Amino acid sequence: MRPYLANSGDYGLWDMLFSRLRWIDHWIEFELVPTLTKRLCDRAKPRKAKYEIPCATLRGFFLRVLPTGSKVYYVRHVLDGRDKRTRIGLVGEVTFTDARRRALEILSKTEKVERLPAPPRLHSVAAVPSSATPRVRDFRKRYVRDHGRTLKPKTRSIYRASLDKIVAEFGDLRLDEITRAGVEAWHASMSATPYAANAAVRVLSSMFSKAEDWEVLPSSFVPPTRRLKHYRERGRERFLSPEERIRIEEALQRGTELPQGAKGNLSWKTAAILRLLSLTGMRRDEVLDLTWNMVDVRHRVFRLPESKTGQKVVPFGAPVLRVLELAQEHRRAGCDYIFPTCTGRRMDSSSITRSWRKLRGAIGLDDVRLHDLRHSAASDALMSGVPLAVVGKILGHRNPSTTARYAHISDSVLRDAVETMSSTIERNARAGRGE
Repeated sequence: MRPYLANSGDYGLWDMLFSRLRWIDHWIEFELVPTLTKRLCDRAKPRKAKYEIPCATLRGFFLRVLPTGSKVYYVRHVLDGRDKRTRIGLVGEVTFTDARRRALEILSKTEKVERLPAPPRLHSVAAVPSSATPRVRDFRKRYVRDHGRTLKPKTRSIYRASLDKIVAEFGDLRLDEITRAGVEAWHASMSATPYAANAAVRVLSSMFSKAEDWEVLPSSFVPPTRRLKHYRERGRERFLSPEERIRIEEALQRGTELPQGAKGNLSWKTAAILRLLSLTGMRRDEVLDLTWNMVDVRHRVFRLPESKTGQKVVPFGAPVLRVLELAQEHRRAGCDYIFPTCTGRRMDSSSITRSWRKLRGAIGLDDVRLHDLRHSAASDALMSGVPLAVVGKILGHRNPSTTARYAHISDSVLRDAVETMSSTIERNARAGRGE
């Protein structure tokens, strides 16, 4: 029975109040109970005690997660007036789509299926209400905290610059309020710096992906960055010729022979690092991070526990072994780094870059970057007949498309090999005819 409101003369105000309370109760339930999705099922982790994740949009359908790690689809329904839980199947044995379809069939036969209304649609896609979606500047904090910690320091600094651009443009907007037109106009405004513009869009796209993973945005949300056309980025290729390699080696040798303090002097350590970069195709920081426990002399490989692409094995030959023998002569007791500072710490990356700039300027190779030593190692390997796939393995490329940039060199080697083969066949044929 509805309570009578004194002096009101009717129940109208109470009707309005209870109606509002029912709406609030429904909304709280919708917000706290998620829609059960395949992604949510896959990401559910076991706990000390079993627990269940119900579905907000198909009442009765739920996932039970056991301490053993097993996950089972169930449906709760009424049978003969009694509450019953029916097991549908294990995750992995039954697909999510089939489990949901089976739950719907059971519920439709036993009781009226109760569903919550779909969330409101924004920008023609289903999205959570704006009031529940964080603003970009607020979401950045969580993005940096939970995703940024998985990035390498250098990558974090690049992301930080992009995030500053994103917050400056969209900081006061909520994630689901950013439009495609807004992103396109923002991207176009950075046309003077195409690489930075593309990087900023990639970070914004990553933010939307993480928002979906963390269920800040629904899986049906279409990011405004999707299929956005980026500025063309031209890869810069500079390969050393045999003559240039000789000039570099002569400069290294001459620099180590000069007295300390003389113009052009190089320490044994700087020369060794540059030789290692040139001979192995390793990245600068990979060489500076080298410790003695990463050296496997028996198999002639460096075993890197961490690199840009994760764990990595770098093979090396006799010239590198001679560099390591020199480093062994200068090894300091209690120091793990192969090329440490005078205090036993890791060398600063910028110091080796500065040394390279001075060296290349002295021999007239100002257009050769330190990273071009890596490109040149790949080029020389291909010109020597090493297959493209093997070069990718040596350089530690995780994606074959990265090695594909050297495909034209590989094709050149192949053409030369075919030319040699054809000439040999023709010469032998002529000899057979007595020509």
